[in-house]
Amino acid sequence: MHVPEEIRAEAAALIDHHALGLWKPSDADRRAAVSLYRFLETGVPLTSEQIRAALAHAEPPAGLHERLLTLLDGTALLLDDAAVADSPAGRDAVDHVCLLLDALALSRLSGQ
Repeated sequence: MHVPEEIRAEAAALIDHHALGLWKPSDADRRAAVSLYRFLETGVPLTSEQIRAALAHAEPPAGLHERLLTLLDGTALLLDDAAVADSPAGRDAVDHVCLLLDALALSRLSGQ
């Protein structure tokens, strides 16, 4: 999955599942989100290298929720294709992934 519309839809679905309590992120999910959130806090746009580095350091990577792992892998592939990533649909997809990362990271930071 690295089509912008699919990434956006999956990120939106995971945001909804998290907000409704249908998905309880694991510690591995939250650690990966916090790692990427720290990159986002710098104001620098998310890159495929940042995603791959966060996934490489996930403890253990198998502990990540399958949908989140697939979404992050797809987002990295999307970001590798500059023309698609810079399109309106690509930017919207990445924005939704960033919103998901924010939600996961902040829920961990606030103890929810």
